[in-house]
Amino acid sequence: MNNVNVAVIGAGRMGWLHAGNFHGKVSKGKVAAVVDQNKESADKLGSHLGAEVFSQVDDILMRPDIHAICISTPIGTHKELSLKALKAKKHVFCEKPLTLTVADAEEIAAAVKESGCCYQLGFMSRFDDAFEAAKEALEQGVVGTPVFIRSTSRDPGLPPVPGWGANPEACGDISFELCSHDYDRMCWLMDDKVRKVYAQAGILSSKDVAARCGGKMINDTLVINMEFCKGALGSVDGLLNIKYGYDARVEVVGDEGVIVIGDMGHVDVISANKSKKLSVPASPSFIDRFKHAYVKEAQHFIDCIIEHRNPKVGAEDGLQAVKIAAAVNKSIQLGQSVLID
Repeated sequence: MNNVNVAVIGAGRMGWLHAGNFHGKVSKGKVAAVVDQNKESADKLGSHLGAEVFSQVDDILMRPDIHAICISTPIGTHKELSLKALKAKKHVFCEKPLTLTVADAEEIAAAVKESGCCYQLGFMSRFDDAFEAAKEALEQGVVGTPVFIRSTSRDPGLPPVPGWGANPEACGDISFELCSHDYDRMCWLMDDKVRKVYAQAGILSSKDVAARCGGKMINDTLVINMEFCKGALGSVDGLLNIKYGYDARVEVVGDEGVIVIGDMGHVDVISANKSKKLSVPASPSFIDRFKHAYVKEAQHFIDCIIEHRNPKVGAEDGLQAVKIAAAVNKSIQLGQSVLID
């Protein structure tokens, strides 16, 4: 195969992001079709790309000229779309999280193995230059043996509230929706799995929003303590609706040093004036923070299909993140530590 035709499923914000990358920013790939039950949304993205528009996924799965699909739909649809595509021998790029349950994630992972198709999950942190450099340094033993890792994720926004953000069960709450990225990059950097978690969460920065939807919405604050299988410890702080900008940082402490990934500044510019105050611009959103990583992950997916190799972040990695996310939610519910199988 010399070129890969991709069908983008879902014409929302992430659909537009991935479509723009697959169509205009990677080599040997293009968006040939857009699928969305919302005709207006599908027509708008399809017209922008010059791609065919469909309302049903089954219509494109029968097309031999469609080689891969990009799933950019809500998490509740990921299992059905993934299994259908794999059965039709289509390669799959799927937005995170993989699923809401461990059983569903295991079913997808098994289907990937049986299909022989390329399946990549949208954990874009792994393709960020800083994270890649840190991973290489850890593999080279620059800081010795890692003993502690801390991951921070802070987003200035909230999911739609009222809307699906007012239904934590449908989106997996903040653990799945925001912190799946933390779980994946921590396990990847540490080259380990998480054994045990203890988590606390609450609605702390969005009480006024919660009041408008009857007090039920996604938690906006999550703190987790972790224990890894090899003995290292870790922590996660995930926050939504913090106004200063999107913030993603990681610190890995080894017995011989430390690696710090990322900072609060979005671009390497500092301004000052007669107020005698320094000002550093923060990243407006995760799309801005990981702009180049999103392009690199799209190119990686296309390259893996053409070169018949497995992506470096697949369904098994998604399964591990789902296991952690589910255990975190269970810990919040029980108010105690939870072991992960």
